[in-house]
Amino acid sequence: MSEKKKKPFYKRWWVWLLAVIIVGAIASGGGEDSAEPASTEPKKEETKTDAGKKETTKKEEPKQEEKKLVGIGQPLKVGDVVFTVHGTSTANNVGGEFGQKAQGTYLIVDVAVKNEGKKAITTDSSFFKLKVGDTEYEADATADPFVNQNGSGFFLQQVNPGIENKGKIVFDVPADVANSKDLILNVQTGFFGTEQGQIKLSK
Repeated sequence: MSEKKKKPFYKRWWVWLLAVIIVGAIASGGGEDSAEPASTEPKKEETKTDAGKKETTKKEEPKQEEKKLVGIGQPLKVGDVVFTVHGTSTANNVGGEFGQKAQGTYLIVDVAVKNEGKKAITTDSSFFKLKVGDTEYEADATADPFVNQNGSGFFLQQVNPGIENKGKIVFDVPADVANSKDLILNVQTGFFGTEQGQIKLSK
C-alpha cells in the first residue's frame, strides 16, 4: 500500500483562510493605530514681526495754539488785524447828565484797530471780551455812543485796508473787577472768533 503524498504548504485550505484573516485585520485596524490623534487644543496664530519696519508711534493730537499775549501799548497782530490798547480808565457814568450810569463800575478801554489785510473788515464791540480768571464779561454796547463821539467807535464799523480805527470799549463790571490786576482783554478778528489774541490790561 503506497503512502499518500502530502499536499504542498500553500495548497492547504486553512493556510489561505489564515492569510485572508490577517490581511483583513491589517486593512481594517492597522490604519487607525498609525493615525495620529487629533489635537483638541486650538492652534496658536503665529505672529510675524518685520524687523525692517520701524515701530509706529501714535500721533499726538496737535495742541491748540496758545493765544498771543501782549501788554498795554504793545501791538498785537491777529490775522491781518493789529490791535493796540493805549490805556484804561474807570467811571460811574458816561455821557454826563444825559448819559448812562453804570450798574457797577465802567471800565473803559482805549483801543486802536488797524486793517493790514487787502480787504475791508468790520469791527464791533462784541469782538472784545474782558476776562478775569475763568470769568468773562461782555462789552456794554449801549454805552458805546456816549464814549465814542463823531461816529467813532466799534459798532459795526467798516475799516478799509491800511486804515486804523480808534475808539473806546466799555465794560460794566463790579468795582473789584474794574480795579483787578489780572484783567485780560480778549480780541478777535470776526464774528466767529476763529482768530483770537489777548492783551494784559494791568500795568
